[in-house]
Amino acid sequence: MATSSRPKAEIGGGSILLRLLLMAAVWCVATIFVAAVALIFLFRTHVTAQIEEELTSQVIQLASLTEPDGAGSYRLRGQMADPRYGRPLSGWVWQVHRDGQVILQSASLGPLGAGRNALPSPVGAVGSLDSPSGRALSGLARTITPRFSQERLTFVVARPSDGFDAAVAQFRNIVLAVLALFGLGQVATAAWLVRTGLKPLTDLRNWVADVRRGEAHAASVAWPREIRPIAQEIEELESHVDRLVARARGQAADLAHAIKTPLTVLRQIGESAEGPDAEQLCRQNARIGAALDRHLARVRVNGRGKTRVNVGAVVEDLKLALDKTLDLRDIALRLELAENTVVSCDENDLYEIVGNLMDNASKWAAGEILVSTASRNGRVTITVEEDGPGIGPEEVASLLKRGHRADQRQAGHGLGLSIVSELVELYAGTLSIEPSIKGGARMTVALPAAGRED
Repeated sequence: MATSSRPKAEIGGGSILLRLLLMAAVWCVATIFVAAVALIFLFRTHVTAQIEEELTSQVIQLASLTEPDGAGSYRLRGQMADPRYGRPLSGWVWQVHRDGQVILQSASLGPLGAGRNALPSPVGAVGSLDSPSGRALSGLARTITPRFSQERLTFVVARPSDGFDAAVAQFRNIVLAVLALFGLGQVATAAWLVRTGLKPLTDLRNWVADVRRGEAHAASVAWPREIRPIAQEIEELESHVDRLVARARGQAADLAHAIKTPLTVLRQIGESAEGPDAEQLCRQNARIGAALDRHLARVRVNGRGKTRVNVGAVVEDLKLALDKTLDLRDIALRLELAENTVVSCDENDLYEIVGNLMDNASKWAAGEILVSTASRNGRVTITVEEDGPGIGPEEVASLLKRGHRADQRQAGHGLGLSIVSELVELYAGTLSIEPSIKGGARMTVALPAAGRED
């Protein structure tokens, strides 16, 4: 059965920091919402219980003051303790009902004849009702048999609701404001905690970059318990890659050296023989030798970035090696070297890069070669220019192709610039080739500068 070759969808993409902050914010908002609802509900319940307790006391007082008047009706043998029941339109009212008819009511409701409509307050619990004036009231009713009477009467006591609603609204506003500030503080604290908790990951990333550039060692940091296994795996991976690279380079070099001896014998045989077969043998032997040199050059490409190398020292060392050859051709090699031009790479690789550039310039220079270095914006630039015949724009891309040479009359296999290009790419650098104001070519390599040593 055929299997699908489609790539799997990316899983777990995005930012861990944003994901954790979002979850923390959602949790804080949900917690604060539940807390606000619970607090407001508890406050409302508490205030309602207080009102119920107060109204129940007023009902008991009203019932204790109610007695038969001897003429088939009832009267109050005193006044309610709270004077607001006697103030007209105060909102503090009471009534006494018998069989749904009002037989007594407070002075705040006016004369009895004018207020015979019973207040429809629920019996046994605090409820809302409207006064004759339309004002919202909170009332309580109890059906009680007063003393000296055999009839069951309903006693209704009510008070204005606006004070209760205002207290609840004020409490709600205070709670929401306080919890909102608390929530912002919680989100800010969560953000700080998440950033602090994820900081080892940022440190791990920077450490891996430093290890890659050769500015740190695998066992140079004391990691938290959760990060330590990852760092150990990276250390093992680095050691494993180093071993593989060393082994591959050693095997390639051994193989190349093993082949060189038979090639030498074949070349001698071809040079001593005559005829078309001998010419074909020499050509094929030359092709094998060129391929062998090419692969040996690739074996020399290290790119592991293990040491801090001073570019100026490398350039001066290579100048000493070229001076005698250039003096014979009457070519001046000038240096303009900046300070603090340090890169993190393998020293042999840097010699390979700069050496190939200077060697290439020495082949084409007519009378002068200028090598300059600079350091800016975290990068070190190495520029080599000469006053030779120059190159056209169409030749720039082809020069970087392996085996290509601008002039077939020059010796070599055309590997120098392609090796430079490969090495520069390994170290995350750039190589540019352009015409020089001196008339020849200007080649510039930019490599990341090494960080400062602790």
